[in-house]
Amino acid sequence: IVVMQQGQIVEENTVRDTFLNPQHPYTRGLLACRPTTGLRPKRLPTLEEYLKEAHTETRGSEIAAPPVITLEERAESHHRLYLQEPLIRIQNVTTLFESSGGLFAGKSLPIKAVDAVSFDIYPGEILGLVGESGCGKTTLGRSILRLIEPDEGAVFFRGKDILSLNSSELRRERKHMQMVFQDPYSSLNPRMTVGEALMEPMEIHGLYASPILRKQKATELLLRVGLNAEHFLRFPNAFSGGQRQRIGIARALASQPDFIIFDESVSALDVSAQAVILNLINDLKADFRFTSLFISHDLSVVKYMADRIVVMNNGRVEEIAEADHLYASPSTEYTQSLIASIPLGRLEDIDRAIARKQHIKQL
Repeated sequence: IVVMQQGQIVEENTVRDTFLNPQHPYTRGLLACRPTTGLRPKRLPTLEEYLKEAHTETRGSEIAAPPVITLEERAESHHRLYLQEPLIRIQNVTTLFESSGGLFAGKSLPIKAVDAVSFDIYPGEILGLVGESGCGKTTLGRSILRLIEPDEGAVFFRGKDILSLNSSELRRERKHMQMVFQDPYSSLNPRMTVGEALMEPMEIHGLYASPILRKQKATELLLRVGLNAEHFLRFPNAFSGGQRQRIGIARALASQPDFIIFDESVSALDVSAQAVILNLINDLKADFRFTSLFISHDLSVVKYMADRIVVMNNGRVEEIAEADHLYASPSTEYTQSLIASIPLGRLEDIDRAIARKQHIKQL
């Protein structure tokens, strides 16, 4: 592996030594900011913070381990969380797509992209949704918000069936349910300034009394997601992928939603930008108190972020469990294969994976 920083090669080593004994602070920082399947830090170390701390005279290259969320803290949080009534109830949602039967078939064939899926999401919860590409994760997320119309089932949001609402009723509910999309480069209109993109949902849903107040609120959102007030007048092509994803998150928050779907929202980002965005989502969740469905194919990221995890396979739910429990004791062969495919980067992860694979072989 050759590691580059700002156009310069800073380290070159074998794969094993790069991951298990990195020499350069930049390499160590890249590895440190990845979520692991072991301890759950309260905040992920970011590359910028790591390099800054690594160059201090007092610490040198030895970085103190970040504070972690203990099992007791997590159990207490979940006890309070699941005493509540669910915010969203998804019941037997089925979404069909028409697929060509082939050149000589003569007719299209229905495919169940989402097949009778049911689960609940509780107020304040981050529910992870994982599965390999094509399993129906994104289709389910869009079906919940009726960006794609489901063919069967019900989605109850605060006791009201979203799927039965007419267009005007749905518009009134839409401001409470938002989505942050996967691709930060295509999810923003290139012809609109950042300020216009943030004020548009406010105008559509009649939030705030005047354009001046909307501009003030949009500027506050920019600052809250770590951007600057002068970014208000810039166009999306002036920003990096991580910055654009911050703008996408700010836009989702502009309508003051109770529920946000994050659809592979960090999969297009490098690990350093990913850590920043994951920390930002957790910070914003604490401030704005929204509930979320976090969709990803990366089980390490979902395990770090989620309270519970839903595993999907071929449009159906394989299993639902608390995140740590699902990783430690997956109940289906499919989930076991997903966990076994997690990329490893630390010695304790490798040791754990060896033991896990031996256990799977025994099963």
